[in-house]
Amino acid sequence: WTQNNETIPVTNRPINNSEEIFRFAIVSDRTGGMRGGIFENAISKVEMMQPEFVLSVGDLIDGYTEDPNVWNAQWDEFDEIIQKLSMPFYYVPGNHDTSNELLTEVWRKRHGRDYYHFKYKDVLFIAINTDEIENGGIDKPQIEYFKKVLSENEEVKWTLIFMHRPLWSYGNTQGYSEIEKALGSRNYTLFSGHHHHYRYKVHNGMEHFTLATTGGGSWMRNPEVGELDHITWVTMKEDGPKVAHIDINGIYSKDLVPDADYEDIQVLRQGNWLDIEPIVNETNSFTELPITFNFKNDSQRNLTIEGILENQHGITFKPRVLNAIIEKGTSKKVTVKGISIDGETSISQLNNSPLSFEISAGFERDVRKDIKLSASQRLLLDWKHRLTEVKNKIKIDGELSDWDDENWIEVYNPQFVKEDWDWKGIDDGKFEFKVNHLDDDLYLVVKFMDDRLIIDRCKILPREDKFFIHLSSKSKPIEFKTLELSLGNSTDSPNINSANSNINEFKAAISELSGTQILEIKIPFEEISESEKLDSIRLNIGIMDHDRPENTKPSIIWWRPIWGTDLDYAGSGF
Repeated sequence: WTQNNETIPVTNRPINNSEEIFRFAIVSDRTGGMRGGIFENAISKVEMMQPEFVLSVGDLIDGYTEDPNVWNAQWDEFDEIIQKLSMPFYYVPGNHDTSNELLTEVWRKRHGRDYYHFKYKDVLFIAINTDEIENGGIDKPQIEYFKKVLSENEEVKWTLIFMHRPLWSYGNTQGYSEIEKALGSRNYTLFSGHHHHYRYKVHNGMEHFTLATTGGGSWMRNPEVGELDHITWVTMKEDGPKVAHIDINGIYSKDLVPDADYEDIQVLRQGNWLDIEPIVNETNSFTELPITFNFKNDSQRNLTIEGILENQHGITFKPRVLNAIIEKGTSKKVTVKGISIDGETSISQLNNSPLSFEISAGFERDVRKDIKLSASQRLLLDWKHRLTEVKNKIKIDGELSDWDDENWIEVYNPQFVKEDWDWKGIDDGKFEFKVNHLDDDLYLVVKFMDDRLIIDRCKILPREDKFFIHLSSKSKPIEFKTLELSLGNSTDSPNINSANSNINEFKAAISELSGTQILEIKIPFEEISESEKLDSIRLNIGIMDHDRPENTKPSIIWWRPIWGTDLDYAGSGF
């Protein structure tokens, strides 16, 4: 380069532009624990960077609804965000977007095809619907469509594939293997989402990406373990796509999470290397408890465990420091003493200010910096409850004057929350309950205090606050009956759904106060157990906390972990 016979200070590389080069952006999962404002921010950043167009990899709305008012509100909100782009946006469906036949039909009416292709500058773009089949999968017509598309476009320079679920990484590819086979020996690159953490892998000699999030649920612990909100920036060149990942903190290369480290990072991320054994004490108080930490190493490297057990809620720990090396493929138990500083501590009070431990595990790497992640776990505590007999007969009327003030169990910090992203803590919703018996009847009262009480006057059961009660005989703890009680605006009895039971001989009443529901119920012992005399029961209570009528996945706060799940522990519940 010269000007007026003088050399211009510039390197001799050609200008990075030609008619064949183009640039586009990809956004990833927005929903599945959506964190408000992040996707909107990402779209504004994309508009600043001015790609030629934008693609997605699905999960654009919360979905999972059969209510037109809900899905229209969700799509209207999303489309309004996308209208801020001055370039085309290509919709690709995820499981939240087309989670049932109604939502799939809505997709087609609002956006067009749920799977499709197009060509741009001799590059073939393929958008696959990986939720054409319930719980994931591709049906035959879609398979045949893409086999035909690929056979008619064998000479394209490159093929780019976009899908939500990374079916390519599953043992059962759920229909994708036929499309993969049809790809043959062509050059292609695949982009997917769904898992909410980043993965890069060369599969079949071609680059495969599982993108992290653009506002969807994420721990956001460390980009180096693939937890980040990002925009994927693709520059398409003659020799294939050049990929970078951009978030508000920086730009990351495609080997952000090296494939050689991925499986071991998964062990750390999932947190299954840490398990704290639940404790069921004989009584509601204690002076000292043995707390057992179970460490399991399913990775291919030795794990270093570190933790400092600081004093919590009047409990001190001995020893205070945890240090251990867990060799690959092995397990180790470490027991410490939890000692009450004041001499005696109530488990019921401690459950509402629970003991939680943050422990880190990590492994060494030869080239890049060592990896370490923390896992936090709560100590699950219970005691052996005693079912007391009431002194006076209780009238089921929603009034509490015939209940005494003793032995109420406060549930201000539940041991399990289903869909935990929606419940915000004690100020959002809490409950307390009391259990008694008289003769051959069980009496239960539950008070649910809520910052916003949602009672669906149209009797659409999934869209209102409601009660769940699990009951079983302790002689048959695996066989339990479920009551689902939707109180609505009833003044005599709630709407009742009962599973694996014909419970129909009980009475219930509701008292609806400002932000409070009171459930009072009497259940004959014979409905819990087939035995003539019932001397013990197991009981668990959950509350669905709806804060928005349009919400399709509200939280359910449970006193104890749901029975039959991995968190369930022997002796928990009443």
